Amino acid sequence: MLSKFSIKLCLFLSPLLILILGYFVTDPFKIIRTYDAYPDNFAKSLNRDRISTQVFLNNNQKYNYKSFIFGSSRSSVFYAREWGKHIQDSTPYHFDASCETISGVATKMKFIESKGNKIENVLFVFDRSLFNYEQDTLGSVFVQDYRVSGLQWWKYHTIFINTYFSKGFFVAFYDNLLTGNFKNYMRQFLEFRKINYTPIVNDFIFTSYIEQIKKDSVGYYNQPDFFYKRSKEKNPQAPVIKNYQLKYLAMIKESLKKDNTKFKIVLGPTYDQHNFNQTDLATLEKYFGKENIYDFSGINEYTENIANYYEIYHYKPSVANDIMNKIYATK
Repeated sequence: MLSKFSIKLCLFLSPLLILILGYFVTDPFKIIRTYDAYPDNFAKSLNRDRISTQVFLNNNQKYNYKSFIFGSSRSSVFYAREWGKHIQDSTPYHFDASCETISGVATKMKFIESKGNKIENVLFVFDRSLFNYEQDTLGSVFVQDYRVSGLQWWKYHTIFINTYFSKGFFVAFYDNLLTGNFKNYMRQFLEFRKINYTPIVNDFIFTSYIEQIKKDSVGYYNQPDFFYKRSKEKNPQAPVIKNYQLKYLAMIKESLKKDNTKFKIVLGPTYDQHNFNQTDLATLEKYFGKENIYDFSGINEYTENIANYYEIYHYKPSVANDIMNKIYATK
C-alpha cells in the first residue's frame, strides 16, 4: 500500500505530470511528430523554420526541388509560383524562416545538397536583419531545425519545453484549446494573425492583413500608432556584416559555384527607408558579383508609399512582383 507521504507526493506532482503528458499528447509546437501539412498558424506558436524543413522533406522525393527562395518573413511575398514564371519552374520551393540569419541560409543550402538536389536557381531576399540575429538565442519560434543546424536534438527540444512551461504559455494554449476562444492576453504567447501556408511550394500568406485591407483599407492605414513617421533625411547605417559571418557568405558562394546556380540577390525595400550600408554592399559584391545584386533599400518609389506595406515589417506581394519583373526583364 502507498504510504501517506507517497499519496501526498503524487497529489502534489499530479498537475506537473498532467502538463507533461499534455505536452506529448497535444504537441503544441508541432515538433514531436511529423506532419504532412501546416495549413495555418492562427492561435498557435509554430516555428517557420521547422515548417520549411519538414515540408521540404515531405515532398522532395516527389518534386526533386531545384529552385529555392531564401530569406526571412520579408521574403514571403515573393510567391514561389510567381517567381517560377520567371525561371520556367512550376514548383520552386520557398525555404525561408522567421528572423532568418545568414548562417541559416548557408546551412539550408548545404542541407539541400546533402539530400542530392542540384540547386539550379536561387532568389535571395536580404536586408540588414539577416546579419543581426543569432538563431540560437531567439527562442522556440525562431530556432533553426536541428536536422539542418546540427544542434543536438535534445537541446533543440529543451528550448520548446522551456517555452511551454514559461511565462504562462501553457495557460494560454489550453485556454484556447478548451474554449475555442482567442483572448487578448493570448497575443503574448500565440499567433493572433491568420497566416496560411501553401502546400508543395511552402509560401505563407498574411491572410488577416489581406482581409482587413479588403474590408476597410482607409481604416486600416489610419490605425493610431500603426505606421511611424519617417525622416526625409538619409540616415547612414553602420555596417552589419561581421567578420565571423564571412564564412557563411563563402559557404553560400561555394554552393552556388558547385551547381553553377543562376541566382539574384534582392536587398529589400524596408519600411524604415534605411540604405543598405555601402561597406556591406561592397562585401556582398565581392562574394557574389555586382551584376547579381539589386538594391531596393533606402528612399524610393516603394518605400515612399505606406500602401505598399502590411505594417512596418513586411511589404506586399505587389512590390515583390514588380521587383521580380524588373530584375528578370529581358536585357
